[in-house]
Amino acid sequence: MSTEPLFDNGWELLGITSAKKFFSVLPEILALPVNLCFEGTSISPDVQSFFASHAAKQILQIAPGTIWPKPSVFHVRATEQFLRQLAALAERHVGPEICDHFHAYDDNQGLMQWYDAFSGDPLLVDESVGEMKVQTFCRKLGVPYARWRAADKAATHTQQADKS
Repeated sequence: MSTEPLFDNGWELLGITSAKKFFSVLPEILALPVNLCFEGTSISPDVQSFFASHAAKQILQIAPGTIWPKPSVFHVRATEQFLRQLAALAERHVGPEICDHFHAYDDNQGLMQWYDAFSGDPLLVDESVGEMKVQTFCRKLGVPYARWRAADKAATHTQQADKS
């Protein structure tokens, strides 16, 4: 898994496990249209077809979160209609059938980074997304959020390594 964040500061959202709910409220936090990157090793064929039909023309190079088995990666241009359709698909699929890893970006700016999506692991949101949007998004999902800094995580990992 890549450990390089797309951004240095922002928000950490914990406990998101429902793909349907997540994609239903995503327009609350992101300005649309926006590019989304879906990576996975067990993305359902109907979801793959849906992603392929909405391929983005300009993409940001994102380090893969999975080395083996080789994952499928889709960059899409998301609109409200796309997210409504994806939420409907998510009703019929478990998280890994949609993606293992999820990113959102616009132009060359990373907006969201989520390894092990829908497992409850933290979704990172760039600080360019205002706290009021984050707060509303989290309230609708029923999850907590906190400030996040890449340097804080690096220091924590260094401290843990020093204790070993």
